[in-house]
Amino acid sequence: MSLSMRLAGLALRAAPRAFRTPEVVRRTAARRRRPSVPLTLRRLCRVREEVVAGFPVMTLTPRKPSGRELIYLHGGAFVFPLREAHWWIITALIRRTGATVTVPLYGLAPWHSVAEALPFVDAVHRAVARRTAGARVFLAGDSAGGGLALAHVIDRRNRSESQPRAVFLFAPWVDCTMSNPGIPVLERRDPMLDIPGLVYCAQLWARGLPLDAWQVSPINDTLAGLAPVHLFQGGRDLLLPDAERFAAKAAAASSPVELQVAPDGFHVYVAATFTPEARAALDGVARVVNGVE
Repeated sequence: MSLSMRLAGLALRAAPRAFRTPEVVRRTAARRRRPSVPLTLRRLCRVREEVVAGFPVMTLTPRKPSGRELIYLHGGAFVFPLREAHWWIITALIRRTGATVTVPLYGLAPWHSVAEALPFVDAVHRAVARRTAGARVFLAGDSAGGGLALAHVIDRRNRSESQPRAVFLFAPWVDCTMSNPGIPVLERRDPMLDIPGLVYCAQLWARGLPLDAWQVSPINDTLAGLAPVHLFQGGRDLLLPDAERFAAKAAAASSPVELQVAPDGFHVYVAATFTPEARAALDGVARVVNGVE
């Protein structure tokens, strides 16, 4: 483990845990604020804010765009808005690829649910495709946003719509049932996540759908016929066992999939963009987007 990753992990352990219990989730979510683009990104990009299908969308176009397009779905267990750490990931991706990044701000639970999010993300995808006819469109997401990204890809496959060129998932939440027997073992090593709060968030997001429905837990789809999926997971992340199970199932279904594990990485470790582990993962994404791999 690099020294910077060790220090970042220690800082996370010292921070309040947002998912300890449902009550902690409710208190933390009550303080949420609408995200704003940081000044560093505004200097790097032209920022356009619009409304698509009733929800806000931010489009960040670099001053020297590469012509590539990336749709980014942020994490936050479906109840927390986009945070500073998400901007760090987005900034790193823009600097490495020159891609225009579109950020859909999907509605959060408990006021909104996956039933609204899927058509919204699809409307954003169609708008990007219309605006950039012929451009290479990629999809990325972290944690809950990674799960939503997968559900979106499955939804488009089911409707015989075009797939993104590739999908990049940073610690995706692919099974909201949290029933994998490997999870409790890792919970003790995870400096961020706790099972009770996550299950509570999943129930709010599902709103009437069973937690094992593919819209909520995309691992329960056949996973056949998907775009190439690149997963980046940390060894100290309690979502690792499901990422491993997803990769194995997708490969068995002949969908292109690659799983990279940073043994000492925590949940969405790529947000710690100052660490060698995060830089290696982000460089790997850039190689695919830039057409090197």
